[in-house]
Amino acid sequence: MMSKIDFEENFEIYLFKYDTLDLGPSKLNEFLSFLKFHKVSLPFKFSFVSKEASLIPEMTLNENILIDFSPNSLTESKEVQFQEFLKDPKHRALEELYHTIALPHEMPGQSDAQMKKVCSLIKSLLYEGQFVFFEGPEIDLGPETLKLFTAALREHAKNRQMNIFIYSQDLPLWTPQAHKIVERKKDYSFHVTPVSRNFMWKEERAEFFAPIKETDDNNGLSFIRPNGKKRSNNAA
Repeated sequence: MMSKIDFEENFEIYLFKYDTLDLGPSKLNEFLSFLKFHKVSLPFKFSFVSKEASLIPEMTLNENILIDFSPNSLTESKEVQFQEFLKDPKHRALEELYHTIALPHEMPGQSDAQMKKVCSLIKSLLYEGQFVFFEGPEIDLGPETLKLFTAALREHAKNRQMNIFIYSQDLPLWTPQAHKIVERKKDYSFHVTPVSRNFMWKEERAEFFAPIKETDDNNGLSFIRPNGKKRSNNAA
């Protein structure tokens, strides 16, 4: 029998796994179906970040971010309060992620894919809702920026008491961050299992952000191993 998840008591990160079913181009419907399956009552508030960043083109990156920031005072500007919010030690990782946006006052059409994606990710973390849905959050992010985002995500889950749902084709990357794995079964029900704290995957990806540079002793060539593992001397 299915055990109902109390999303108001447990604030966790759920990693969605799809092995056998073709569930279409967008995973938003799957996230919503998962909540319906667990009888979460409408209405509820959520933010969703798709694989490709979606911003208002007539507004700057910074203005897009401030849309979802809730100020504490009506007498002080949103921008000033947002900067004060970032300086809070509880939001240190989010502040570092924000500062990767080199030109926050440029328009989205002038920005590269990474800057637009960072903007969308920050917006989702600022939104005051019950759930945040991420589809491929690592897409368009370089290794260092991805590292900052994962830190901000952990920080956010702890401080803001929200449930976070992630769909990614890179399960080893996100498993160390997740509390539960969600799998859609052939009968279209959902099966939820706790993440084992055996960090084999994490160890395999331990050098994801700082891959090892090696030298081929036979010809002096240097190369990078993307998974951070050293090549065996007996490798073919």
